[in-house]
Amino acid sequence: MGISSHLIIKFICMMAGLCLITNQALAVPLIRDAEIEHTLRVYADPIFKAAGVNPTATKIFIVQDSSLNAYVAGGANMFINTGLIMASESPDVLIGVMAHETGHISGGHLARGAEQLKNAEIGTILTFVLGAATAVASKKPEAAAAVITGGQNTVARNFLSYTRANEQSADQSALNSLDKLGISSNGMLKMFELLKRNERKKFGSPDPYMITHPLTNDRIEFVRNHIEKSKIQINQYPKSYDMLHQRMVAKLYGFLQTPERTLQKYPISDKTIPARLARAVAYYKMPDIERSMMEITSLIEESPSDPFFYELKGQILFENGKTGEALSAYQKAVKLLPDSALILADLGKVEIAQDIGSSTKPAIAHLEKSINIDNSNAEAWRLLATAYGHSNNLPMSYQALAEEALLQGETKTALRMANQAIASLKPDSPAYRRSQDIKNKAEQMRKKEDDESSPF
Repeated sequence: MGISSHLIIKFICMMAGLCLITNQALAVPLIRDAEIEHTLRVYADPIFKAAGVNPTATKIFIVQDSSLNAYVAGGANMFINTGLIMASESPDVLIGVMAHETGHISGGHLARGAEQLKNAEIGTILTFVLGAATAVASKKPEAAAAVITGGQNTVARNFLSYTRANEQSADQSALNSLDKLGISSNGMLKMFELLKRNERKKFGSPDPYMITHPLTNDRIEFVRNHIEKSKIQINQYPKSYDMLHQRMVAKLYGFLQTPERTLQKYPISDKTIPARLARAVAYYKMPDIERSMMEITSLIEESPSDPFFYELKGQILFENGKTGEALSAYQKAVKLLPDSALILADLGKVEIAQDIGSSTKPAIAHLEKSINIDNSNAEAWRLLATAYGHSNNLPMSYQALAEEALLQGETKTALRMANQAIASLKPDSPAYRRSQDIKNKAEQMRKKEDDESSPF
């Protein structure tokens, strides 16, 4: 009974993309990159505002996955696959997808979906109870199997019907948001057409009642009708997005593909900014640092106020042991973009690597600023713990390690570090109270883990 319920829930989660974040979901491979995250924010924040969603209350995560997918989970968390980003031929395609996912957030579909998921599990359990009763009454096991199978199909169809309604609602919300922003819905149409080309390759002719999304043909027709009635010009969107998009795709291509494939797609004859950026990454991966630096230098000379070129230069130099030069590059990037949590964390990392007393204080300052902007970066907490340790501030180092462990789901370590911090910190200080919070949260997580592992 428990196993079958779990299997149906797993199926629903895979198909709907509307389940709460679980420990397994949190284990998806995420990519952190300041430039790409910045570009996605440029796209998303106006959409959030148009849909009545608070941009500061949302997080956007980049998932290293080649499939064409995006989803929201765990509240206002949007996950976008690298495959989707790289397949988006223009910004409006990705903007349309983000507008759709924002529709799920503004529509409260996750909260209501969790209740539907709970009902689906209960319905499945009741089906098995009914099946057992049938077997006892009829003395025919095959009769019980028929009841169970039929009941499971009914439960699944009821839940998936609910999710299809959500998808239709999110599509309408996306169209409304794009209209408010004066952005053409043609990007949504292009994405649906792309999905349609892949639909039959992977699924043949799917049962329209057993998939979570409305059939792509229906969605294409719905969006096409909207475009025909709209006064917004087809393909209208801020043209400043084009270069941002091309750079984002080129950078992902450089990091995720082999250098050979990157150089084939972006040959030396291509002197555009995205091509040089992709080649800089490809050469760095080969490694051919000299040629990589030549490409980066040409980009910086052309755009001396671009923080992301300095950031990439700092990364390449640092990972090749040139910490002094890397420090200068990161300092320049932070000067140009002082509120980037990721770049601040990288600067702190390089300052720690200097391994000199005078670099510890600025490292702490930069890392503290980084986590004040984004406290969900486990690596930044670990680096801060190291910096505190270098300054002999062990109580704060313990607290930072507890923060890192909590983010990583390592509840045993989080408890141990939080207890060490509590024993060392001044009572009623902010750090002491935060350590108590970490301890309480870790204990709750451990209790939940124990309950989930219990056979009863």
